[in-house]
Amino acid sequence: MYSRIFTFCFQSLDAAKIGVGHLSTEIGGAIAQANIASLNILLHKEGKVTMVVRFDSLEDMNRFTQEQSRVLAGIQDVFKLREMTQNTAVSVYVFNREAATTIA
Repeated sequence: MYSRIFTFCFQSLDAAKIGVGHLSTEIGGAIAQANIASLNILLHKEGKVTMVVRFDSLEDMNRFTQEQSRVLAGIQDVFKLREMTQNTAVSVYVFNREAATTIA
């Protein structure tokens, strides 16, 4: 799996909470279209947000990065981020527990 990791450093925790809502709506709404395999958005108490987007193919990841650049630039401009970084990584080990329903 290929991963794109974004780090957004907001001015405050309150701004980060609002920013997370926008990211969830914009990026979450593009899951099927962008062929996203996994999306995690993490809110840190100091106003930092980490978003990890995983893809099955490099082509999907590159297309997502290009198509979502407007959304990411908008977040940076509207919220006057202290810093925004993007990194690419290959997932070496990923574990996700499957949800299960137990009927008693």
